[in-house]
Amino acid sequence: MRMRPSRPALVLVGLCTVLFGLAAPAMATPLRLAATALSAAASASRSAIPSPYAPHSGKAVPGITGAAAGKADPPVSATKRFAQLNAASHRAASHRAARQRAARHRAASQAAPAGPSAMATPGLSSWSGAFHGYWGTFPSQTLHGAQATQSLNPSITLGSSSPDIIYSPTLDPSGITCIEMSTIYFSGGDQVGAWDWCASSPGFKKVADVTPSFLGTYSTTISGHAFYSVQNVQTSPTTNSWTAYLYNYTTKAWDTFYTSANTSKLSNSGGGWDMNEAYTNYNASTGEGDYCTPTRGAFWETTGLQYQLSSGGAWTPPTPANSSTNLAYPRGSDMGCDGSGYALPTENSNWYVTNAGHAAAELIGAGSGKCIDTNGPVFANGTKEQIYTCHNGPGQTWTYNASGELTVDGGKYCLDATNYGTTNGTKLQLYSCRGTTNQEWTFSVRHALVGVGSGLCVDVTKYGTANGTQLQLWQCSDTSNQQWSWS
Repeated sequence: MRMRPSRPALVLVGLCTVLFGLAAPAMATPLRLAATALSAAASASRSAIPSPYAPHSGKAVPGITGAAAGKADPPVSATKRFAQLNAASHRAASHRAARQRAARHRAASQAAPAGPSAMATPGLSSWSGAFHGYWGTFPSQTLHGAQATQSLNPSITLGSSSPDIIYSPTLDPSGITCIEMSTIYFSGGDQVGAWDWCASSPGFKKVADVTPSFLGTYSTTISGHAFYSVQNVQTSPTTNSWTAYLYNYTTKAWDTFYTSANTSKLSNSGGGWDMNEAYTNYNASTGEGDYCTPTRGAFWETTGLQYQLSSGGAWTPPTPANSSTNLAYPRGSDMGCDGSGYALPTENSNWYVTNAGHAAAELIGAGSGKCIDTNGPVFANGTKEQIYTCHNGPGQTWTYNASGELTVDGGKYCLDATNYGTTNGTKLQLYSCRGTTNQEWTFSVRHALVGVGSGLCVDVTKYGTANGTQLQLWQCSDTSNQQWSWS
């Protein structure tokens, strides 16, 4: 008998397995390390996520200041960056871009030969300059403090000539905040830094390199992976003074990282976030963002996110009532990486983004308890995809690769939206893999499997639960006939 976890377990285990590949013990070491951290929100001990009421030591965190601290500033002005991060058009723009990419690939690939020889076609259209992508939690009211336990990836190394910058996670409580605390990955190394929004020239004003000494003092291990904790609070509402602290896991106290003040910021009502952010240049050899290859297998996570809704007030977790995510159904294209996956185990205090694939396994529907199935199995162009009782046969054994494709038959055939369809009711089929956006999928929040080209979800027609019910594209709705988890 095939035993499956209960629905709550599917949220924390099934989707996490989608993103981190728990079922693939033979995968490369970086992916195995990423996999060990996937259940951080569920398994973190109370000591790993410090109390916001722990004492402040008065001790300063060692770091770099002055011009040297600004080397990881983004390749756009502070004004432009702030506007981008608060733009309501981000989702609409990303979906328009996806539809435009789908149209271009449709025209280009109609003449392309079927089969594996076509797989080199880039999944993302090229861009010039730095593409700016971001996804995470945004508060819906002015905050006076925020605290989070954030992931560290000391093994990530961007090449010395790489133009890319990753800020993930990056924490900025609200529009009145002076300080944004970021986890930084760029060609100069890995750092934790304080961006000063209250300075006459905003930018990173203090950074600390993620060295063995830093890790030994300011990080903890959660499920085998490194995390650090940051607290960013308004220490004086009169002067609008803000101080950012890092938790010292040796002394069990908050050490001071950076302080700034500016009363002019009190007039700002917008802003605030805790999110995954990247600036990336297009890499023609891989067909996606430059940073995607060196970070393959990595993940970025925030857990234990808490808000202070009044100056010096109590701490409370973010919920859908006081915060939101900027994209309800993010896809790999939203971060410039085909194979990126997204999860929101606890709205909205725990999120993570992965850059990883998944070894061959079944995909089980939450509503039916049945698997995505290739009838027969007939591995041929045009074979319609359906649900069927799980039996672990070759037609139910799907591999999720770094290009965002779901493949069977040794990678020869892909899950495909028929005729490059982008409308409700488009049937799903097998077709020779050719690297087009109608064959690219993102495992998104709430177990959705979202088409990169369409922005629509893999859906069991008419909520069917019977063997042979066909799969289609349909507007994403968070219903059980659109929810999937790995076996």
